[in-house]
Amino acid sequence: MTKTCTIYFSGLTLRYHLGFGATRSRNGYKTVATALRAAARQGYEVTEVTEAQPNRTKIVMNLISGRLVRIPVDTPACCDPSTESYWSM
Repeated sequence: MTKTCTIYFSGLTLRYHLGFGATRSRNGYKTVATALRAAARQGYEVTEVTEAQPNRTKIVMNLISGRLVRIPVDTPACCDPSTESYWSM
C-alpha cells in the first residue's frame, strides 16, 4: 500500500507544505518541485496540489458574558454569539 499526501500552497507565507491527512508538515518549501522531492524522500506519493485557505476569523463580543470570542468571518448571524438572534433560539 502506497502512502499518499497532498501539497498545500499557503498564500500568506508563499510556501508549499506537505499534508498527511489532518496534519501538515512544519517544513515550508519554496517550489512545488522541492515539495515533491521531499515527499518522495519520505516515501509518499503526492495525490493533489491545492491552495490552502487561510483561516479568516474575526473577534466579536459575546452579548451575555461580555467576553471576546473568535469566530470565522463567514459565520451566519444565527450562529454568531454577538447577535440577538443567536440568543433567542
